[in-house]
Amino acid sequence: MHPQSFRLLARVAGSVLLVIAAPPAHAAEPPRITTVTQTVRQLEAGGSSRLGLQAVDPQGSPLTFSWSASAGTLSTPLGNANTSRLSWTAPLCLANGSPPVTATVTNGLGLSTTTAFDFSFVQHLEANHQPAFTAEGFEQFENVALQQGSVSLPPWGSLDAEHIVFPKDLRLSVAFVHKDSLASHALGYLYVDELLQRGYVDPWGNLMDFNANGIADLHEDLYNLAPPSGSRARPYIGVNRRCFQTFNSQGLTYSQPELALNAGCTPSFASQSLLDARPGAHPSQTVDVIGRDATTSPPPGLGFSDNGLFARIPNLLEPAHALNGNRGLGHLPFLLTDDDEDRTTPRQLGAVPDVDSRYPNGIPDYDVSAYDARGVLRDINPDPGITPADRTVDLGRIQGGRELVFFLVVNLEAQHAPGTSLVLPCLRKAPDGRCTLHLEAPVSVFFSKAKWNLDQDPVGHPAGVAFNVGCGSNDLCTQELAYRYGCLLASGQRKLCGWLYESALETLATPDYGNTLLFKDAAEVPLSGNGNMPHVLLHSPVLAPGRWLLAFEDFNGGGDRDFNDVVFQLQAEADPGRVRSRSLSPAWVSSPEDEGCVLSRVRFRKSDSAQPGCDSPANTVSYAVATDCGTCNGGVCQSNPSPTWHPLPLP
Repeated sequence: MHPQSFRLLARVAGSVLLVIAAPPAHAAEPPRITTVTQTVRQLEAGGSSRLGLQAVDPQGSPLTFSWSASAGTLSTPLGNANTSRLSWTAPLCLANGSPPVTATVTNGLGLSTTTAFDFSFVQHLEANHQPAFTAEGFEQFENVALQQGSVSLPPWGSLDAEHIVFPKDLRLSVAFVHKDSLASHALGYLYVDELLQRGYVDPWGNLMDFNANGIADLHEDLYNLAPPSGSRARPYIGVNRRCFQTFNSQGLTYSQPELALNAGCTPSFASQSLLDARPGAHPSQTVDVIGRDATTSPPPGLGFSDNGLFARIPNLLEPAHALNGNRGLGHLPFLLTDDDEDRTTPRQLGAVPDVDSRYPNGIPDYDVSAYDARGVLRDINPDPGITPADRTVDLGRIQGGRELVFFLVVNLEAQHAPGTSLVLPCLRKAPDGRCTLHLEAPVSVFFSKAKWNLDQDPVGHPAGVAFNVGCGSNDLCTQELAYRYGCLLASGQRKLCGWLYESALETLATPDYGNTLLFKDAAEVPLSGNGNMPHVLLHSPVLAPGRWLLAFEDFNGGGDRDFNDVVFQLQAEADPGRVRSRSLSPAWVSSPEDEGCVLSRVRFRKSDSAQPGCDSPANTVSYAVATDCGTCNGGVCQSNPSPTWHPLPLP
């Protein structure tokens, strides 16, 4: 029976009242969900399912959709006026029970309809629930790097002779390898930050000249050239001057260098006609020259010395000591590199006496262990006599990020013949690079940072000097004749002259040097950039990470430019890397997604990768587990800093 509408007409007191009855009202209805989709109903840990629904509103009002999840992760919903869809990712641990995902549709009248999405979950005890490694996932993360999800020791990096900075703290040792030279040498190193503190360099490593006399302050103090008084005076590096004479060059006064004066301090200054040491035709020019070379007869005696800790090592390059007024900045691991069959140093200028006449054996001819790594005589010698232990000096701990500059003090005859790559050191240059003051002395210093060197490069190869490091040196080979006497690189691209002599290559391949082998790779000596001669080739063997070969050319001007006159090997020993994971107990799980996890099994799997050199000791990795990593009291848990570790004998 359908309801009927009707009219009621009444006449009341002369007026008419018309009443019209409306149809009875209908109750508002909530939205109707017409379609529900769920791509997967049975999920494994971390699995995903795409969910969706479609709805209509009986009243035709607009609809809004909302989603919620009691666990897991919802993606951003997509859809239109009548549909909504998204993906849900299950957590690692979730038990079967209440539906974890619900969707609600609400119309414009505020009425809503909700539906739930139920799942069944499959737990595999053998499944790996280990999340990807992140630094935050470890309580201890020392001296290691995290790269592409793997924990590894930080790479050694590639050292450059112009910028020697180790990427991390390490212990460093230096071993004498080989000498092929008529000179006497002492090896040392400086810290650039200490030179910066003294004002010798700017923050970019450029030499400074604060007293504006044309000579870099570092070079001036190496030879104590500053005048003793006046506005350009500088403090004497040492205790007491041996010689007090001065000289005048281009209107400026300087002190005569004691390292270039004989025992009687006989003045030696003159203007001479010398060949221009710059690359090119080397025309003659009149130039000032200070100093003189030592002769073998009479012997130098107390001459050519600035006193100090060692007679023929500049006081500034000695370790700080009372004998140099505590103004030394150097570290001197090797005071002599003679390794021959006599007991004399070239022209008797060595820093210490040669006391061994045995056949060359890769051990310097003095008791190296009698001195510490700085070059200071020990109170007690831990290894008396000349023994195989004297081959290597432990430099101790070197700070990562701190720049070092190695240097070689050379006692060798001073010569000036630019056409054969022999020049006198240059103390002062004109703006066009022409030398205006040469130094003639039996003591020279060469730095690994080439722009600090005193000698000019009379050749100036446009691309530097390159060698085939795995090929034996041939005295007939030059850069220009490499096509004839050189060796083909392993790449087969070109021929280069060999670098070290075969005897040095054989020495490096022995256990005393970690069986260091050299591939036939190219190594280049870069140009200095300021016209000065580079003197160091620093090479890292491919199969020997953590080792570097440090070799010097000991002629002012480059001479034969073989860069193998004296060779050392640097060996680094890094601090071990340590990592400690966060506790695996569910009580320590901080993510709400994993609150349902219960540990039932812990499995360890490792994949160690190391690339030691041939026949060199392999890197070792050790593992341990502790069951008392965390302590809880009253629901509050904290890390145990000293758990009981049980070694894991993993193969």
